[in-house]
Amino acid sequence: MNERSDSELVQAAADGDKHAYGLLYDRYAPLVRAVCYDQTGHLADAQDLAQDVFVRAYQRLGALRKPDRFGQWLVGIARLRCREWQRQKRREQSKRQAEVRTASAGPDHKNNGSLERLRHCVTQLPRKERLALHAFYLLDQSAEDARRTVGLSRSGFYRVLERGRKRLERLMAREREDIR
Repeated sequence: MNERSDSELVQAAADGDKHAYGLLYDRYAPLVRAVCYDQTGHLADAQDLAQDVFVRAYQRLGALRKPDRFGQWLVGIARLRCREWQRQKRREQSKRQAEVRTASAGPDHKNNGSLERLRHCVTQLPRKERLALHAFYLLDQSAEDARRTVGLSRSGFYRVLERGRKRLERLMAREREDIR
């Protein structure tokens, strides 16, 4: 396999290789968007935040001490950026207290398809379970890469992944019962 490691791509990107950073973007954009979506609940906001995360990461690439941990570092930036976004939203809300925010009430499950129900159920999982499922299934990372991205030992990752799958299965079953 001729796939370059995160370390190699980070070094190349730090040396000015925009294509290398594009490969890192392709590798991690779905995970970053998922982290942002978990925090915002809105796809458009999540996409905007994810773009901002990658711009910030590119600007700070020289500060990354362990290039092989790029995925974890990027997820950390995403979480920080989402917290900033949430604080900004709270400030905006306090300025216009008379307005009622109805967009955060959540999706209307009866009118949405199974994908929206799945997204809703995934947002109800604990953070580590969400990240493990996103990294392993959505990004199609190997278990080794996914566990490093999430920051767990091999056995810890498998335990978290299994708990997440079981919990997601129960949540989806409950969603199906609620629809009937």
